[in-house]
Amino acid sequence: MAQSDNANQLSELEAISLQRLVLAQEKKAVLDHFHDASKACWKQFAVNDCLFKARQQKYQGLSPLDQREIALNERQRFLKESQRQQRLNGKAVESPQDKAQP
Repeated sequence: MAQSDNANQLSELEAISLQRLVLAQEKKAVLDHFHDASKACWKQFAVNDCLFKARQQKYQGLSPLDQREIALNERQRFLKESQRQQRLNGKAVESPQDKAQP
């Protein structure tokens, strides 16, 4: 049963890493859009207002992505901690047996 839990955790960690790749691509798309928008702002008369709006759009686009990343980090920490606890519990069980055999 412990092996199936461990396998589930590993597959979930792999899923988290795939989700991180998707998040990175989405962030890159938002930042690329910001770069293009800010470049276009310099061709307008009201540069500061345009740059402000471009930054505002960037932050609005990145905010949900950051929240998803925080949730992924939290889940990854939880999984790694449970794996660590399983390893420690396994070592605690093995240690008394090793000492009992002279």
